Amino acid sequence: MSTTIEEKILSQDNFNMKFADAAFDASGDLNPGWAEPTFDDFFTRVTDEPVLLEQSRVIKMRSLQHDIDDLGIELDFDIQRNASTGASTGLTSNETAPVLKRKQLLAQPLQAKTIIPLNFIDENIEGEDFLAKWLGLLGTEMGPAMERYGIYADTSVATQTGERTGFTATNGLLAQAKAIQADATTDAEGFAPLVYSNNALDGLLDAAEIYVEQDGNMKNANIVVPPSMYTKLVRDIAAREDNLGEAVLKDGKIPMVMGMEVKQDNILRNTRHGWDTQKFNTTTGKFAGNGSNIDKLRYAFIGEPSNIVFGMMRDMDVLNQFDIDEIGYKVVGLAKADAKIHYDQDTLVVPYTKNAKSNS
Repeated sequence: MSTTIEEKILSQDNFNMKFADAAFDASGDLNPGWAEPTFDDFFTRVTDEPVLLEQSRVIKMRSLQHDIDDLGIELDFDIQRNASTGASTGLTSNETAPVLKRKQLLAQPLQAKTIIPLNFIDENIEGEDFLAKWLGLLGTEMGPAMERYGIYADTSVATQTGERTGFTATNGLLAQAKAIQADATTDAEGFAPLVYSNNALDGLLDAAEIYVEQDGNMKNANIVVPPSMYTKLVRDIAAREDNLGEAVLKDGKIPMVMGMEVKQDNILRNTRHGWDTQKFNTTTGKFAGNGSNIDKLRYAFIGEPSNIVFGMMRDMDVLNQFDIDEIGYKVVGLAKADAKIHYDQDTLVVPYTKNAKSNS
């Protein structure tokens, strides 16, 4: 007689849960180590909550490496008929070859640990759909963790006190945007100038103008901001006392900047891994290694949502080990993931400080 996972939990056995799309074997028995939900269900929970992650392109990677190809071609026309004689001309000798570049997702092995006390298990396992509650909580929390990792990871930053070492595994979106800014061969800016709390709307307007000038894709672009910047923006729009301000303030209409919807993401409320303080040129507002330190930083994103690509391996596991010292289960979530800005021009980071700009 097989032992159910619930029975293993109650008997304080160690066990693990693997997410598979086939719950039962050929005989109709539950596959060993399998528990609801399926991987796809769990994956949906991971990507459903965080705004930036939910609207980004998420690739379910089947191997540690995934190439994102950038294939482009530029055509110029030659004449088919000689302008002076009217005679037909031969095929042009000027050929254009496609340009092929690529960005590469390289999934980094990651782990996260928590403790579930035994009294919580005792109170919830009977008649409370414990497994669904447990795995739902893990899935809901893995999404924000994945987004923070994808944004703030930076191999050039020393591990911060009390910070998780996973942030040193690769370069996330902010570090990639910083590299784009330093690349003189592209028109993409990477970072917009610094926006102060008392200049939220004008700062976003300036950033949106830069996004348009660098040929950013405006068709489906939007703006994702931290909550503190969102409230400042709504106040700035409402203060203009026009029809838009009235609609935003009274009717709850989604604020827009140059036709792009502005959404807030609670995960951008706090920074990680040293990105709270960076150096800026106080004259131009641009990132500068020899500039002045600005603190209380937060970050907004302007661009085509699917241009931010998160890759996650399908083999997410949850391991559970009973620990007598903790009187509960150590729960370890294992994942492999990476994040990339696909086209340089289609994502612009807007640094925002909760400090006000001095008039002096």
